Parts: sequence; C-alpha cells; structure tokens
Amino acid sequence: LATYVNNPIENFIVSKLVNTRITPNQVTILTNIVAYTSTFLFLKGYLLFASLLTFIVSFMDGVDGKLSRVKIATSNIGKMEHAFDFLFEHSWYIALAIYLSKAYGISVILLPAFIILFDGFSHYCGQAFGKAIKGRPLADYGRIEQLFRKFDGRKNSYIIFILIGVLLNALFWSLVAIFVWSLVSAIFYSARTIKHLHYLDYKKT
Repeated sequence: LATYVNNPIENFIVSKLVNTRITPNQVTILTNIVAYTSTFLFLKGYLLFASLLTFIVSFMDGVDGKLSRVKIATSNIGKMEHAFDFLFEHSWYIALAIYLSKAYGISVILLPAFIILFDGFSHYCGQAFGKAIKGRPLADYGRIEQLFRKFDGRKNSYIIFILIGVLLNALFWSLVAIFVWSLVSAIFYSARTIKHLHYLDYKKT
C-alpha cells in the first residue's frame, strides 16, 4: 500500500502544499485530529466511515515528513511524530475491541493488548539493530527484510484487514488477523536482528 498507493498520493499533496504557508507540524496536528476522529467513530460503531478515515490518515501520515524535507523545515518537535503515530494507531485497535466487547465479552480486549506488545517489541528490535549497525534500518538491510517489509505488520497492512472485516461483517476476525500478523512480524524481526547481531559478534572474534 505504501509503495504503490500512498507514495503517489503523498507526492501529489506535497506538490500542492509546498508553496503554501502550511507547515509540516500543522499537517501532523491535522493528521492526529482525523486519526482520533476515527477512534471515536470505531467506539460508536460507525465502522465503515471510521475504516475509510484510517486510509485518509495513512495518506496524510507521510505528507508531513516529505513536506519538511522539501521545505527544509525540519524541527526537533517533529521527531515526536512517530511516537504520536504509534499512539493513535493502537487507539484504533483498542476502540474496535471495546466496541466488539459488547458481543464477545471483555476478553476481546486482550487482542489489542498483545498487538501493542508485539508491535512494540518489533520496534525495539529495530532500535537494537540500529544501535549496532548504523545507516540502514533493519527493514531495509537485506533482500529478505526488504521483501518482508512489503507486507509486514504495520498500520498500512492492518487497516486493510479492518476494512475487509467491516465489509464482510467479520470485524472480530480482523483483530485476530492483526494479532497473528503482529506476532509473525515480531518473530521475523527478532530472528533477523539476532542473526545480524550474532554475525557482528562472530566477526569480532
């Protein structure tokens, strides 16, 4: 989704904003407002509208960074963007679980809890890799990582699962699919991190 759909849309939006007074930080704020609107709509059961908004957020999410690079308007506060991304993204899964708990019971809340756990673990694997190997992120390091990155567990994959679940009236299974794929991604990235870091240690001996 990011490569074939998001990039052309993001580039088009940036081309329209580059000569305006709109700043990257303003785009970030607007993105978060739309994202939490989607969270609220999930809670209230407006599932299709909320799901479609997540795609709009996905498009907007890449605009601020590109706009800052084009305008040469980077800021230290802009480094908080990914932290806020993590927050609003996982608020969607929590909101969906709360909505589904009316039919499936409170135990469904465990699904987003584990999704947050596995996504956070994958993120820290990437950080551990980055501290040891500078200059290239884990997801771009080798051919295997580059291939897996095209469909790994991340927002752009998960919102597709949600939309399919909404359209098929199978939203519970969307959360299950996100849970499973976040686990698969965590296993993959931890295994690849261990492999690469072990190889670094081996070369030192």
